Amino acid sequence: MTPQSMVHEQLVPLLQKLIQNACVNTGDDDSGQETRSIETIREFLRERDIDSRLYYRNPDRANLVARIRGENPMAPTLAYMGHVDVVPADGADWSRDPFSGEVHNGEVWGRGAVDMLGMVAAFTAAFTSVAESGKRPPGDVLLVIVSDEEAGGTFGARYLIENHWDEIKCDYMITEVGGLHIHTDSGPAITMTVGEKGVCWVRMKFRGVPGHGSMPYRSRNAAMLASEALVRIGRATTRRVMTPLVREMSRAFFQGPVEHLLSRLPGFFDRALARLYRRDPGKARFLDTASRMTISPGVVRGGSKVNIVPDRAEIEFDVRILPGQTVEQTQEALRGALGTLADEAEIEFFEFFPANTSEQDTPLWRATEHICSEILPGTRIVPMYMGGVTDGRYWRQRGTTVYGFAASSPALTMDRFSQRIHGIDERIDIRSLELNTEYLMRLPHELRST
Repeated sequence: MTPQSMVHEQLVPLLQKLIQNACVNTGDDDSGQETRSIETIREFLRERDIDSRLYYRNPDRANLVARIRGENPMAPTLAYMGHVDVVPADGADWSRDPFSGEVHNGEVWGRGAVDMLGMVAAFTAAFTSVAESGKRPPGDVLLVIVSDEEAGGTFGARYLIENHWDEIKCDYMITEVGGLHIHTDSGPAITMTVGEKGVCWVRMKFRGVPGHGSMPYRSRNAAMLASEALVRIGRATTRRVMTPLVREMSRAFFQGPVEHLLSRLPGFFDRALARLYRRDPGKARFLDTASRMTISPGVVRGGSKVNIVPDRAEIEFDVRILPGQTVEQTQEALRGALGTLADEAEIEFFEFFPANTSEQDTPLWRATEHICSEILPGTRIVPMYMGGVTDGRYWRQRGTTVYGFAASSPALTMDRFSQRIHGIDERIDIRSLELNTEYLMRLPHELRST
């Protein structure tokens, strides 16, 4: 079966079902209910006589692992890893029902289409094709489909890593957030994510003195303290760190002599970034976060009743850190931004995971380059470092080479992806599904020759 016929006959219906399952992860332990989609994939495999196993901490939030045995037990193992949970979507904001999986104008619409049910469907279809081909790959191929990625992997990747490592360990892995098309001065290019910033989540608390809201004169209002903290941190700037990887991204993302010159002059990088934003906001966002610690307020709480001066307020910040940056450096940056308000704030760190990066000079990179030279001729691969995190970080920390990549069509630009992921009217074009399925079908055998 050709990749095109497989996509239309098998992959698209599977993707539609995964979208319709609506495994929405709100962060609550009882949300997600991902076992619905895990069983959908398990049945898809079972119909093709492919065995799989489920592993779970919570039976409603299961994870699936399937394996194709390779010819050589000593050959490296390749894994396709994806998640089936999605973030919420408000149908009132969408042009179409976000959980319909409708096909319109050659695109599959729905929450999770790009993050990352489209890839999960492609992983599953390609995996079954390899299993049914009659030609064993050189090394084992794993299909690992997990729950709970959108809330940190407590029931998914983190659980598997800590409890079933022998079943999911691998040398190489392909996962999400890559395959985004960009225009460069050297021609068309497609991104391959080789690393992710670290996560450092912070809760900042302020204490005031309660009183009647009708008499605010000289009151100590915790909500006002928190508001001032937001203003100060919002105005603060963090230092840019021009690592070799960031410079490589800059050479690909900036265009024209003016942007390239500004990006290299000390103190002028932000001007180059502003020019880039006017031309391509998606590129600018990815490049900005790759080059500095970012501090973004996500949750603000304060007060209990409209006529009471709040005596407590808190802010939760999503801080993303660069390689080598620590909790101590994060605290120093926050206190520096707060200035004289620093002594008023109680700072608590409630989540930390270090930045992580994979090498580029690997058989997996070379195999991907070779396949893409044939299915995306004239398009070169450029490395990308991103601010978001994926479940791939757990495997990277154990020594696996992990890339975020999909052989998508030129329709999936970086700017379009940045608008659609967790956004309104999320959708993926069927041509991207075809190209990615072909790439994934060929990859296990291509590793043999690199």
